Amino acid sequence: MDTLASYDELPYDSLPLPETQPDFLAAVARLHGFDAPDPTRARILELGCAQGGNLIPLAWRWPQSECVGVELSRVQAERGTQFIQQLGISNVRIQHGDLADLPGDLGIFDYIIAHGVYSWVPPSVQQALLDVCHRHLSPHGMAYISFNVTAGWVPLQPLRNALIERTATDLPAPARYQQALRVLNELEAEWNDPVLRKEIAFLKTAAPSYLFHEYLADFNTPVSFGEFAMQLESHDLRYLGEAGPRHAVVELEDTWGLTPEGMAGRWQDAESALDEAHAIRFRRALIARADAPCAQPPQAGNLSHLAFYTDLQSDDEIDLENASEQRFINPAGNTFPVAQPAMKAAVMALSMAYPNALAYPDLLMAVRQVMAEFGASNPVDEALFRNALFQLVAAHGVMPCIRAGSAAGSPGEYPCAQTLARLQARSPGWMVSCLRHTTLDLDAAACKLLGLLDGSHTVDELDALMQATLAEMGVEQSLEHVSERTNQQMWLFARQGLLVK
Repeated sequence: MDTLASYDELPYDSLPLPETQPDFLAAVARLHGFDAPDPTRARILELGCAQGGNLIPLAWRWPQSECVGVELSRVQAERGTQFIQQLGISNVRIQHGDLADLPGDLGIFDYIIAHGVYSWVPPSVQQALLDVCHRHLSPHGMAYISFNVTAGWVPLQPLRNALIERTATDLPAPARYQQALRVLNELEAEWNDPVLRKEIAFLKTAAPSYLFHEYLADFNTPVSFGEFAMQLESHDLRYLGEAGPRHAVVELEDTWGLTPEGMAGRWQDAESALDEAHAIRFRRALIARADAPCAQPPQAGNLSHLAFYTDLQSDDEIDLENASEQRFINPAGNTFPVAQPAMKAAVMALSMAYPNALAYPDLLMAVRQVMAEFGASNPVDEALFRNALFQLVAAHGVMPCIRAGSAAGSPGEYPCAQTLARLQARSPGWMVSCLRHTTLDLDAAACKLLGLLDGSHTVDELDALMQATLAEMGVEQSLEHVSERTNQQMWLFARQGLLVK
């Protein structure tokens, strides 16, 4: 296939996906007792990479890595290639092609990323994807494959069927999307099912690409975890763990005497049961070659080998004396309840250190310092703390990584942003990617400011430049007000790891 028309007409937003970054995946693997390759020196392959919004920041962050992207949409592949040329880095390339017909000289990869591919392609391409993993994974390499799960999609299938039946298949993707919005209004008036009505309300505000490719595209085939595991086995692959957020984690009992293979079988059965019990609709599976060491369900004891970061805030006064539940919220609006006092102190310490991470021993030390600083009298019970941290890591309230890293803590006298961030800010259709592989959706003025941060202007000069820029936009503001807003924006850039030291 030369290209894919619907993805050219209505492409997905090409964004960094935090759960696909190899630093995080290697940390998740370590929780499962699996030693993954060093992500900073890895060969990384992304299948269905769009214009490279996820892959290019990885290559920029790790210049000693080698990154390859494959994209079926010619338009997006060409956009990504042009951006790479402007950025001026040589350790990443995007090629237009079909993953079912890859060249044989791609080589071996430590990490293979296939987000939003498996459930949305014909069965033959699904098999080809798994074959790519079998042929191109290194001995200890990992693949990330996301897919829709039957348990959560069964209640939604009537909605997909209705949208397909009531829209014209011969329309271009944007026109069919507009038709689908009208159908959603009709269905909202006709249906009383609370699950479907909730999904309709979400779809009416979701990105057009999501509605089209989830509900109108030719292929969206959910599979059960058991079916997926069987497909892995038929390609000499094995399940390694789950990279998505989890509010229930498998714990196996009476495993004494079981071989690793026997434990893996019980583990997979338990994963299937969890999907049914919680109506899971989306998985982010990690897989490895069948001849790689067997992984196991995640263990809290393995946290001590990792580092952690989070950006959580709470409007309440934090109670470090009592195990009273308090809610913390991340920038995406997700809330995380925390009750254990030492874990509350850990959230405070990690949020103050963000975007830097703290290794486990340093985090434990920081917890004790916070508790002492706020006069908390209760000692830190490490076992209770570790279990609370484990639950928050599983839910993605706190993110694990392999290395702590270091970012500029303040704008400095001559603020300087990363070249990648400045180019993204100047390029239409690109979102600014942060140190922790998240995005900043900036307005025109903030993009202009970020583009100016090349290290050649003082803070006072930037204030004057931004005042003139706003005036050109038709916004007249006092220098004092512009200075205040510019300062706030630059500190936001620093907190997101966009500034260099």
